[in-house]
Amino acid sequence: MKLTQRQEVFIQRLLDLYRETNGPIHYSILAERVGVSPFTAYDMLRLLEEKGYVTSEYRTGSEKPSVGRSEIVFLPTELAQHRLAELARDTDLGNWDSVKSQVMERIRTCEFQDRIMSEEILARVPPDVPDVLRYCIEVMTIVILRLGKGEGRRVLAEHLSQIIEWKGTVTRSGLMLLGGFTLGLLANESNSDVEWNMLFLEHIRRYQSLVMDMEPRLCRWLGDSMKDVFAPIFAV
Repeated sequence: MKLTQRQEVFIQRLLDLYRETNGPIHYSILAERVGVSPFTAYDMLRLLEEKGYVTSEYRTGSEKPSVGRSEIVFLPTELAQHRLAELARDTDLGNWDSVKSQVMERIRTCEFQDRIMSEEILARVPPDVPDVLRYCIEVMTIVILRLGKGEGRRVLAEHLSQIIEWKGTVTRSGLMLLGGFTLGLLANESNSDVEWNMLFLEHIRRYQSLVMDMEPRLCRWLGDSMKDVFAPIFAV
């Protein structure tokens, strides 16, 4: 049964947790790893259970980490293991690690401006943040680096806070708007690469989908972190 990219992310994170703990996973733990609300994680796991990628069971008594009533936990099925193996063999440009690697190589070989700065910027992302937040920051960082040092970057630097904040607070709608705004700036660059713009359009869409499901707390963290991470880009 066909899976969306978002569903594949949930399966991969569930498998990661399962391997780390060697046991069933509570949906709240998965929610924290993916960077969404517990309600969203629970609904997604139930959907994946219907598709055969996840199974659930109830944990009671001594099996639970705390005393109280029984709770539902989830485990990946063999079908999920097979799907992850397929994804691991996938070398298509839709795979973010592959895309990021190629982008970094093009920066290093002088095809992009700020080639020295690029890895330093990405290294500023804290190593312990949820994968979904790291992905969002990295996608936006690379899009901004592709703007070069022209008018597009100046416009973004001038309006970044106004785009992602409303009355001084980072908002979900503002973070989603940022994706479309940066892609629009990139499309207006005279040296714009249509093929790469189409590739990043898909990643911007994924970025916006992830932001849509984020809790307000994570939205605020993402917006504040973006401003810190992007500061060196806008300073040059």
